[in-house]
Amino acid sequence: MILTHTYEPAISILPIHEEVCNLHGELLKIYDFIDLPEHIREIEKQNSSILRAYYANALEGNTVDIKTIKYIVAGNIKPKGLSERAVEQYIKAEHWLQEKIDEPLHISVLYGLQKILLLDLYNNREDINLFSQNSTRVPEKLSPTAEIELESLFAFLNTDTEFHPIVQSWILHFKLLQTRIFSEAQLKIASLLQYFWLQKKGVNLHGLLSIEHELFIHKFDYQYYHNSELPEYCNDTQVQLEFGMDMFQRQLDRLKQLLQSYFRKQVDFEKLNARQKNIMNYVFERGYKLKEMDDSILNKRQKLIMYIIQNRGFISTKELVTEFDCNRKTIQRDFAVLTEQNLVKIIGQGAGLKYAVNVTENKHGNLLKYQSEWVVDESMEQAS
Repeated sequence: MILTHTYEPAISILPIHEEVCNLHGELLKIYDFIDLPEHIREIEKQNSSILRAYYANALEGNTVDIKTIKYIVAGNIKPKGLSERAVEQYIKAEHWLQEKIDEPLHISVLYGLQKILLLDLYNNREDINLFSQNSTRVPEKLSPTAEIELESLFAFLNTDTEFHPIVQSWILHFKLLQTRIFSEAQLKIASLLQYFWLQKKGVNLHGLLSIEHELFIHKFDYQYYHNSELPEYCNDTQVQLEFGMDMFQRQLDRLKQLLQSYFRKQVDFEKLNARQKNIMNYVFERGYKLKEMDDSILNKRQKLIMYIIQNRGFISTKELVTEFDCNRKTIQRDFAVLTEQNLVKIIGQGAGLKYAVNVTENKHGNLLKYQSEWVVDESMEQAS
């Protein structure tokens, strides 16, 4: 009986890593909240697929024009030459992995990717014949040591419940590069399997991720962690993870800007005044929480009033009449509902009357998560 080594990553999860994972969760909620039309969602998914194919190939020196890649992804042209065919095979590999999404990671997946990315690329060519100098490509076998290491890694990932899938994906990415699986396409395989893992775990932001974009922008730093031929090569798992999580954060920030641009089009952002723009920026950041409150209790405008109050600390009826462009009685009825539900309280009187979030008579257990720091601090001072 052969005892295999159990893979145990020597890493510590830092607060900044947790922030990245939390940001992904928030972006998922924002994505659902802004409710993009289906055709826009499909366009952006395809755009991300194009970016993944472009930058994954570019990282290995294959810079096919991005417009050509777009036509290849859409199936509008037949690829010519090795460079374009390499892009086509990358796309085929991504689709093939999608068919394996319900299967655990296994060594056979690596050989499947080798076949698509290398063997099919080099062997299914018109210029290969008995009289040409171009020979067919022979399959490579993983070394016994590499196979044992990767089986241990895959067994760990398939059963691990401690680390977040984003963290797991970078462990997978850099371990594949460290093992030097095949003589070619190592970066592509690492990128493909990382995206496969994120997709498998439901953390690929509905297909919008293209981390390869960030890796290409920072390719000289990236080489520091994967090219063992460089004298300054760093094989420290903790340092690699920190670099990877930084890349993920940059990708999420880029996608957040994309979602915000769509949201601003939805609300005619450029036509709003400065105060309205500030409120809409706040709604974009936290508006997804509107869906967390029961519609049978508050309507959408009343929920929005709650978030405006939370953002600003307090507000008057007159200010909301201006913001919502409706009559005073409508807003007063809204505040009657909110005060009846003990969600807001009255501050001042007469012309100075304003409304703030009610925490002193909180009858709703989940209300605290809606409080701004200003309101919570104010409540604590009153209690003391």
